Parts: sequence; C-alpha cells; structure tokens
Amino acid sequence: MTVTPSGSAAAPLPSPLEAEVVSKFRNRLRRAMVDGIPPDLDTEFNLLRWIRGHNGDVKAAMTHFRNYSASRDASGFVGSDLFDRLHTRPDVSQYLPHLGYCTLNDSVWSPEHNAFLLVERAWSQPKELIKSMKTSDYLLHCFAFSEVLLQLILKREKCQSSGKGPVQVIVIFDLSLINITDYLNPVSGYLKLWQLRAEMWQYWYPDIIQRIFVVNPPRMSGILWKLARLFLNERSCRLFEVIPAGKEGTRELLKQLPKSFVPHDFGGDFVYNGSDGDSAGCSLRKKITTADHYKSLAHYKKKGVRRAKPTHKELLPAESFHIPIFLLEGQSLCWDFLSSGELDFHVYTNDVSGRIRYGLPTTPSSHIQTTGRGHSGESGDRRIRPPFLESLPAVHSSVGLLDHTVRRGKIFV
Repeated sequence: MTVTPSGSAAAPLPSPLEAEVVSKFRNRLRRAMVDGIPPDLDTEFNLLRWIRGHNGDVKAAMTHFRNYSASRDASGFVGSDLFDRLHTRPDVSQYLPHLGYCTLNDSVWSPEHNAFLLVERAWSQPKELIKSMKTSDYLLHCFAFSEVLLQLILKREKCQSSGKGPVQVIVIFDLSLINITDYLNPVSGYLKLWQLRAEMWQYWYPDIIQRIFVVNPPRMSGILWKLARLFLNERSCRLFEVIPAGKEGTRELLKQLPKSFVPHDFGGDFVYNGSDGDSAGCSLRKKITTADHYKSLAHYKKKGVRRAKPTHKELLPAESFHIPIFLLEGQSLCWDFLSSGELDFHVYTNDVSGRIRYGLPTTPSSHIQTTGRGHSGESGDRRIRPPFLESLPAVHSSVGLLDHTVRRGKIFV
C-alpha cells in the first residue's frame, strides 16, 4: 500500500492573504459570539489553524468554531491544568485503563518540525471496547485529550521566539497489536467510533497535526486504508504515511524524523522511563472483560430516574415528531431508543437563546461533541450528539441523559 505524504516541514508563518482572512475571521467571531472569543483561543496562530484547516472557508470555520467553543465550555475542558484535572473526573478517568492515552505531553520535541510527539497504539480489543462504554464516553475521552494537546500547543506558541510558525503534533500510530479481521466490517460500531473521532479532529482541531506515521501495518492493511478514506477529507488523507514493517520501515521513518525523536520500539533512540506508561510513552491498557461491559439502562439507576414505559413510533421518510417535557433546574432527562434505520434525534430548549441543544444524527455529521452532562450553547445550527451505544449492526440504539443545569425550561424531544 502506498500513501502519498505531504511535506514534513514546520508549518509556515501566515502569508499576507492569510493574515487578512484571519482578521476577517476574528472580527466575525467577535460579532457572533455573545461572550466573545475565549482569550486562550484568540491568538493569531490558533485562528490561522482554523482558516487553514477549513481551506479558507470562513463560513464553515465560523460554524465549527462556535460549536466547538460552546461544547468545550459546557464540558468543562477549559484551562492549562486540564490534564491534571482529567484524572479526577469520573466521566473520563473511569475509562482511562481501557482507552489509554499518551503520557509524553510535549516533552519529546523536534525543533526542525516545530512539533512534539504523540504516540498511540490501536485497540487490540475493538469488539470488547464498544461493549464497555457508550459512544459519548469514548468521544468525551477524545475531546478531553484533544483539548490537552491544543493547550500544550498554545503554551508552546506563547513562549516561542518570534519568526517561528504554528506549533503542531507529529503522530506515530502503531498497528502491531490489532487483528486486521476485526476492522474489515465497514458498518461495525468501532469503525463508526473512528469516523466520529476523525470528524472531531478534522472540524474542531484543524491543522494541529503535521503528519501521522502509521507503523507496523499488518497484511491487508490496504483494505483498512480504503475504509478510512471513506470518512477522511482530502486534507486529512495527505497527513498519513504508512511505514513498511521491518528494517525498511525503520530506515524510512528515520529519514523523516530525528532518531532522538523516535521511540526505541520503532527504531529510534527515545525510551520513556515513567511509571505510567510503556517504553514508547503509551499508558498501559487494562484487558477488557465481561465485568467491564456497560450495564443496560445503567444511566437511569445512576441518576435515580424512573424509566418510562417504552412506546412504538413509525416514521415515514422526512416525517418528524416531538415530545415536550418540563424540567426544573437540577433535574435530569434520560432516554433510550432503538431504530431500524437512520434518523436525526435532537433535544433542545424552547427559550430564545437555545441554551441547551442536543442532536443525534445517525448519518455522518461534523458536529460531534457528546457528554452526559448539561451543555450550554448559542442558538443556530449547533448540534451536540448525546450518549448512545451501538449494538446490533442493523439496529441503531441510543441511551443517554441530560442534566438541565442552566435554568428551568420546556424541553422538546
């Protein structure tokens, strides 16, 4: 399999035209966002990433930026100390043993690339993984650690000398632990998770990745790449380079990255000696057993909500319906449903500001933040996916909860 790589040079400074577009982007955001642009996000390089990542499309960048900023605030993923706080948040920390994370932060640095290293190992138990958590749990994890990366980038950019461009991340993605046959079903739940995560990175964290080196590819990995191309945009596809296995691959990787930057596992000199990860800087994952599987309807019990008697509803193409529900501040709304086909599901308030708004498109969408906590946000096209759990391939299922933490109001489902 051959993947044509893009250039590996550090991200350049903004051109005069890009600087003009960034200024236009900033002014439009300031007019559109009630509370203004969050100060940590209102930097030249950060806004430049949004313009480059959206190919200069200010309108698209506006939509995604507002969705992202509101969801970040609602999730509480704000602040330079986010990484430390994640280990004390049950909605994230309880899944760390299964999902894992890179322990390196920005410690492995390449001045030549103006980038730091992120190492990730693919799941070895994808079928068990999707049984152990809701989709929203996984995406909340991805959201949290993507934000950690961004905060590390912003901190680096704040301190770096003038004349340098935006800081980026170089990813080494290791496939050595996977069984390729687990990933060949294009409609499997775990490939859908990959798709949702890819959408999050493409639309909410544009241009933070400089290159993704895929190492230790198994036989037939070309099929996996064809599946990935179905949900990656062209810009993202150009970031990937698949490195051949064995000595040939090691030579190829070291042609493009400093040996001191590459973990010893992949032919370089770097060895991580921390107690919280392996030699490449990946946290040690716990094997998933049946005891770790998600318990059906557990969210009702957790919130002390009595489950209503299930009802059946048939929908014709393009048909819709809604159910009004009244919630007081501090109350929770829980739901679960099954559908035999694709549909859009939204939860929103009827107040003029649209302070809470949830949606579950079962077709691909770029609006992908999900959580089991209350969310606030602006009105408009905002869509936030609620928790749901994929089960049988032919059946779409959803389970979730909403904490109405903003103010009392009428909820439409």
